[in-house]
Amino acid sequence: MIILQMAGGLGNQMFQYALYRQLTAMGKTVKMDDEAGFREDRQRDPALAPFGAAYEKASREEIMRMTDASPAFSARVRRKLFGRHKKSYFEESKRFLPEIFTWDDIYLEGYWQSEKYFPDVGTLIKKDFGLESVRRNAVNGYGLSACAQDYLQQMENTCSVSVHVRRGDYLLPENQALFGHICTEAYYESAMRYLADKHPACTFYLFTNDREWGRDWIDKKTCDIILVELPDEKDYEALTLMSRCKHNILANSSFSWWASYLNENPDKIVTAPAKWMNGWDCTDIYRTDMTIIR
Repeated sequence: MIILQMAGGLGNQMFQYALYRQLTAMGKTVKMDDEAGFREDRQRDPALAPFGAAYEKASREEIMRMTDASPAFSARVRRKLFGRHKKSYFEESKRFLPEIFTWDDIYLEGYWQSEKYFPDVGTLIKKDFGLESVRRNAVNGYGLSACAQDYLQQMENTCSVSVHVRRGDYLLPENQALFGHICTEAYYESAMRYLADKHPACTFYLFTNDREWGRDWIDKKTCDIILVELPDEKDYEALTLMSRCKHNILANSSFSWWASYLNENPDKIVTAPAKWMNGWDCTDIYRTDMTIIR
């Protein structure tokens, strides 16, 4: 059995689920641990329900066996004397790890941010996270709000370009070292100019987790930009809308990565920053359909 830990925000959980689908398609017994990864991250929780994405959940007993975490007295004494014997692997780099497909009887912790981790199930993944899945799941209290549907109609009837600017947690000092100074003003200016040159009649739709900043930013622009303001700030709605735009300007974020991946416009233009994370080799996160802006 393989147990995959679910952790992070929606985009990262989608990568973990994609690996789950790949390993399952290979005939392996795979389960998800959707609890441990959120105990120390109170701002996050399992976020795949709006898509109706189903997975088999690992039991606490199965997780304890893999991670050598039994609360039994004898197990605690053994760990005290001889250390913990976990059957686990923590993702040590951002490069694709092909040997992962040969592993078994292991607990996996990581984000697995590459299309290479699900080479055989891309079509299934696009169905799992596509607009129709969101619409079908409206019976469970999800679906698209009236506001989101209005935006959707606009985006599907225009030459729409999503512009994702992630601020919020990316501005925290501990995250600036990792994500800062990559998606700069110069990057967005270059990407928007590139799209406008290709499609002069395009309309830009700004998606950001900092609306006040977004309004000020738009005021300084001369091109046609619309700030997307969803009243309930549901991540799955924003991601779905971004995926329905004709073209995508990405932030260095798994959230907009997935929006562009789900974009099924055969002539889409997807721009991405030349660097994804400071201090890491993220070569494998890039896809062949991306245009790198330097």
